[in-house]
Amino acid sequence: MRSTEFGQTANRPTVLVGTSAVALVLGASRWGTNLGSSPLFLTDVLILLGLIGWFLATMTQGSRPLTGYVPQRRPSTLFVFLFAFVVIRALTSVSNGPLLDWIRDAAPFLYGFLAFVAAHSFARAPAEVRAKTMRVFWYALVFHLVWMIFVTLTGTRGFATPLGSAGIFEMRPDIDAALLGVGAGIFLLRAFREPKKFWPIFATISSVACVLLMNSRAALISVALSLGLAYLLHYSTTRGKTMIRSFMQLAVPIVLLFGLISLPLTAPGQRILATIDRSQTGTVGQVNAQGTERARQLVWSGVVEWTNKEGSRQLFGSGFGNDFLTESGTLQYLEGTTYENVRSPHNWFVGVYARMGLVGLALAVAVCAQLLVTILRHRKRIAADPLLSLTALITVAILPVATLGVVLESPFGAVPFWWAAGILFTLRKAGTLDLGSKSLLSSANDSREVASRGERAASRPNGTSTSRRHVGAPTSLQQ
Repeated sequence: MRSTEFGQTANRPTVLVGTSAVALVLGASRWGTNLGSSPLFLTDVLILLGLIGWFLATMTQGSRPLTGYVPQRRPSTLFVFLFAFVVIRALTSVSNGPLLDWIRDAAPFLYGFLAFVAAHSFARAPAEVRAKTMRVFWYALVFHLVWMIFVTLTGTRGFATPLGSAGIFEMRPDIDAALLGVGAGIFLLRAFREPKKFWPIFATISSVACVLLMNSRAALISVALSLGLAYLLHYSTTRGKTMIRSFMQLAVPIVLLFGLISLPLTAPGQRILATIDRSQTGTVGQVNAQGTERARQLVWSGVVEWTNKEGSRQLFGSGFGNDFLTESGTLQYLEGTTYENVRSPHNWFVGVYARMGLVGLALAVAVCAQLLVTILRHRKRIAADPLLSLTALITVAILPVATLGVVLESPFGAVPFWWAAGILFTLRKAGTLDLGSKSLLSSANDSREVASRGERAASRPNGTSTSRRHVGAPTSLQQ
């Protein structure tokens, strides 16, 4: 009998713990996480079911042994300090306001516990589990791209449903742009590595096209960084291939030149130029971009000034549950025809400072820096594993939109980000990630063997045809 993440019948769960919740975000973004009723949504239900299944499997069969695939089985000490401070600050601010507001404010930060879950699960996951997990995410990203293309071409604003506050297929530029960036990076890596390149290239171009039609600066930045990371990851695997490396090096200035020339021709490019050069007011979009930038600056400076007025608040923040935008007098700059019931300054780091002070901000910045350094330091190892590549892309794609929006203060951003962070943290021990080691080569061979078995099964008479499998089913990149 077959087992799932939520429980087991004869065997253990076949995907990493938390896979269903992360896949929901990767596939359905905001409207998927909004299915349900406050304060309990489908995301929370999936997380709970995954934890119950994990607990039952552990109680009945014992904890899985460490595979040795990664050197660590828990997040970094810095992250432990950050999460501990979040918990303490949340518990000490329960009386700040209405309970539902406290839950709404604290929950995205408390989703950090997923980092512990993901790290523990990943460190014990054999190659088959990693391969099946990546396969689920692959289908989720393809599904997201398909409905994003549909929405972009038709102008559909979503289909109302009584099951949630957001309509089905309702686009939200910040998180959907980040997810398009994650998908574009994965598709580009597959285009680099697979002999059949049409569909991966088509998917990459389609992802970029959807973002270029969005009126969002952060969206363009997010996708550009994701594609840049995918390029870097593949480049790190070409050591000894002189011709390929030379071609990739030559392509960089060509791509940059093309980007600079085409930037003013796109809506998000015009908004970026208007932000850099205040004299750029030739279009309505550029005027709006400057207005939005000015409003955010007023909010950020006002929130920082309000936080600094009290020594204890400056050091430890105001906590959760309180409406610091109203208290700081900055809500008027954000609310209007576009935003309602705003509780975030549209900058995660400013929000962290307001809620957790200098202590929380210093820890948050340090954790984010540690994640980025981990990606750069272990880029060869990450490039060799599609699931690790996905976690790196999630991290890099979400941070830019979180800096200019509310993504990390919402479940649709916090859930995949902290889950991915937990997996990346398992790589952090230096000196044990030699790609030439026997253990890593053995793990890579195991992954290839799992993918090969999957492809043979898919090519049987009752399976999917080769051409269709190439569009949606995972090959070596989805191991």
